[in-house]
Amino acid sequence: MSDDLYISAEEAAAELRVSVPTLYAYVSRKQIRSRKIPGERRHQYWRPDIDRVRNGAPAPAGSMFEVKQQTQISLITPAGHYYRGVSALKLAETHTLEQTASLLWECDEKLAFGERKPRTIAAFKTIAYELMEAATTPDKAIALFPLLEHGNPQAFDLGHDGLCRTGGDIVRWYAALLTGADKVSTEPLHLQIAKPLKCSAKESDLLRRLLVLSADHGFAAGTAAVRAVASTGVSPYRAVIAGLAIVTGRRSRFGRLEGTGRFLNELLSSLDSPQDVIVRRLREGDVVPGFDSHDVYPGMDPRAETLINAMRPIYGGEKDFKRVLSAIQFVQGLNGSHPSFAFVHAVISRRLGAPSQNVLYILGRMSGWIAHAIEQYQAGEIARGAADYVGALPKADV
Repeated sequence: MSDDLYISAEEAAAELRVSVPTLYAYVSRKQIRSRKIPGERRHQYWRPDIDRVRNGAPAPAGSMFEVKQQTQISLITPAGHYYRGVSALKLAETHTLEQTASLLWECDEKLAFGERKPRTIAAFKTIAYELMEAATTPDKAIALFPLLEHGNPQAFDLGHDGLCRTGGDIVRWYAALLTGADKVSTEPLHLQIAKPLKCSAKESDLLRRLLVLSADHGFAAGTAAVRAVASTGVSPYRAVIAGLAIVTGRRSRFGRLEGTGRFLNELLSSLDSPQDVIVRRLREGDVVPGFDSHDVYPGMDPRAETLINAMRPIYGGEKDFKRVLSAIQFVQGLNGSHPSFAFVHAVISRRLGAPSQNVLYILGRMSGWIAHAIEQYQAGEIARGAADYVGALPKADV
């Protein structure tokens, strides 16, 4: 966060044409946010709040907490999204997830993803692969991350370097859960996932692209939750748990993956043509799962288009892939809808043989969540807003 977005107490008071003591009163009454200057007793004040109060605009309302919406991490444009000003589509051509995460976290790759391995807790294997054998990978991570945090004292180092090291540990632990391992590997993340799936070299590269394109995509509900929890000063392990808890909710885009998967199974196993499968659903009043591309894109989501193009030389001659392409073309001609990133993710996961409980994209998205947690730590605490009470008023004393 750029320092010019914060100003001193004297500067803020001058902007508002009030005394410094009056400014202090404004901080709580008019919801002016501040941050403590490291190593000093003084605070700096959030310039946009000062400008808002000076211009007579009301304080923000309608939410319990105000998560900072200004970010330097990712930008979404109709032509695609960018990580710190670099095209994610371009990065997906050459970069690993580790390199992408290091860019998002603004750190050296060796710092976050070096040869150092975090300590393994004794209960990891028992919890992950015995007690929670049938659970989804996000649920296993939610249960295990607090234990992994306590097993690694460095997780409580909230300096920038410490956050990056912990971020690397978290992403690698999630990869271990995806692959059924009971310890962290230093092998490239996409290769860790590809090996048990017996992927070819081209399929491994497709997986690498998927993970890079998954890394971040704006202020979705999971990202907002991660930032809100990070603002309380917990370690990144617990901030990431918030994202895991929300992202698989049935109202989230990826929370609807189960329905998308069922539709994909029907599309690829039916003896009917893809067109007949789709028309039958529409006649029954259903939507076509997975064809809800992101609103910001006027056409197909560039992430989805990039991955489909990457699949063509690998699976172009296969019957199932041809059926998928036929379905995409039919729906586009029917109502102008395009396949979402989640739909293409489901196609890739199915073709690679990834178990349904292993949502591959979360491994990539976790690097973005950690970037937002780091940015939130640097921005300071969020302000608690006043609740807009609409319930019954207290009864008068009799």
